[in-house]
Amino acid sequence: MISVIIIIIIVLSVWCLIKWTAADLDYIYKGKTIYFGHRGERHAAPENTIPSYLCAVDNGFTAIELDVRTTKNGKLVCSHNIDLERETLGAGFIDELTYAELQPIKAGKDFQENAQSRIPLLEEVLKTLSVDILLNIEIKSDYLTDIRAAKVLASLIKQDKIKHKILVSSFNPIVVRYIKLLCKNVPTGYIYEHAKHFKGVFIAKPDCLHPDAEFIDKKLIEFCHKRKMRINTWTVNNVYARDWLIEKGIAGIITDNPKLLT
Repeated sequence: MISVIIIIIIVLSVWCLIKWTAADLDYIYKGKTIYFGHRGERHAAPENTIPSYLCAVDNGFTAIELDVRTTKNGKLVCSHNIDLERETLGAGFIDELTYAELQPIKAGKDFQENAQSRIPLLEEVLKTLSVDILLNIEIKSDYLTDIRAAKVLASLIKQDKIKHKILVSSFNPIVVRYIKLLCKNVPTGYIYEHAKHFKGVFIAKPDCLHPDAEFIDKKLIEFCHKRKMRINTWTVNNVYARDWLIEKGIAGIITDNPKLLT
């Protein structure tokens, strides 16, 4: 009898792990492919800055992908990298500085001085962009149990401070699951760029899968279709790849190239 109970528990556990149905996102996609401006329009203005996001909108994007991290004092800022040296004129790490200490630092070290811009708070971005713009908010984390940014974002969501339609995504499956548990009505996306990380989808149980475009094949499409998950793929910058992905029914394309919109 005990062995039967153990078998049942194991079977149920496996079933719960591999089975889920994604949320109905027709209200977002409306039967059309969505193009997300990758970190805004990062070739025209410093990535993940307000000018970059506004430039993307001016170029016709109705959706933007942006990255968020937390500062030392728990503020949610838009930045892809934790180390300031990679994209800014500053030094050190974002999570070791307060937002006040980040204020003077200019992003866009490869841009001319008059085109450089400061690192914005997510809340500033929300106030600047029209609520008609769909936001794919990618939560950055630096280790598997790092849910610092997820906590702050969940708090903003629960306080109803985000009026935009949003999709919350992350490379970290625990972060994705955390957001879904705390904010059940918020669509989530699991990102991966190495085949070995695909298994994280069973932890994340997302509404969307965000694979590197090179992983798109019949098997992956069928896997997502069975679970009603949308696929938003990255980073696609040429017309031939775009057309192939549209033919395959891919729901979203994250791109640096506004010419794909035409």
